[in-house]
Amino acid sequence: MYSPSLTSLTLAAILAAHAATPAWAGCGCDKPAPPRAAIRPFVATASETVTLFNPALEEGAAYDVAFEPQAGPAQWARGIAERKRDIADGTEREHLRVVVPDLPLGPCAVAVWRDGTRRFDVAADDFTVAARPIALHEAGQTTSGDYRAAVGADGTLYIPVDVADVSAATRFSGTALGLPLQYEATNVAMYNDQGYLMQLLDAKSPRLFDLQSGDLDRSTTLSYWRHEFQTYKQEERAAAHVVTDDAGEWHADGTRHVDHDHIVVALRGAFADGTAPSPGATQPFQLVIDSQPEIH
Repeated sequence: MYSPSLTSLTLAAILAAHAATPAWAGCGCDKPAPPRAAIRPFVATASETVTLFNPALEEGAAYDVAFEPQAGPAQWARGIAERKRDIADGTEREHLRVVVPDLPLGPCAVAVWRDGTRRFDVAADDFTVAARPIALHEAGQTTSGDYRAAVGADGTLYIPVDVADVSAATRFSGTALGLPLQYEATNVAMYNDQGYLMQLLDAKSPRLFDLQSGDLDRSTTLSYWRHEFQTYKQEERAAAHVVTDDAGEWHADGTRHVDHDHIVVALRGAFADGTAPSPGATQPFQLVIDSQPEIH
């Protein structure tokens, strides 16, 4: 078992490993499965459900889960282990699903207890608590003042967005004002709330994205084109693609269901002095995201 955390491998290494598969940019539920992990997804927001995996889990047993942030007291959740197919490889194993409490942003260790005994741990390097998703639309500007982004243990910055209301082909452009983080295409990845790697910025697809350098006050501006999802949503309503499990991971025909509505943008970058963001929560800044319908 291994973790998909960017602390295990740098983002650059992950991008290099998968650079030969630009087809991953396609839509639908044909994304490669997420890797096996101690916790999935490896970045999540308060009130989101995460799943813990460990051979120590016993089906039907109740567990207390302590989320231990860098600063502040531990917060607790409770769940019951259930044996089901793992989306990583289709193998049946115990899943412990719990809801993430309201926690400080940044790296967070996790400890799993049963009957007063600590059964196993997940290191803070392997899990990050992010801000709640920003709801985006097909047209207009979304401005989040005094926004704080989560930074993982390895300096990766995470911004979750909700695009459930976006079905048409849309170009999104995002800039951080007051957080002058500069980054390149090879330092951007997008995941969903199930742990799937959804998108890499492929240099062979120049119309897919554009980067504009920032300055001492503003970050690099990322412009990203998302193709239409009306067709995909119609296909998902077909009988064979009805989601049949409570976690929303499997279709009625036994294939995996991939959530395209809840995305986490992961950025690795540096400031003008060469330093990276410190793990935890960033300083407050203004996040501006423009949405514009665009048909290629």
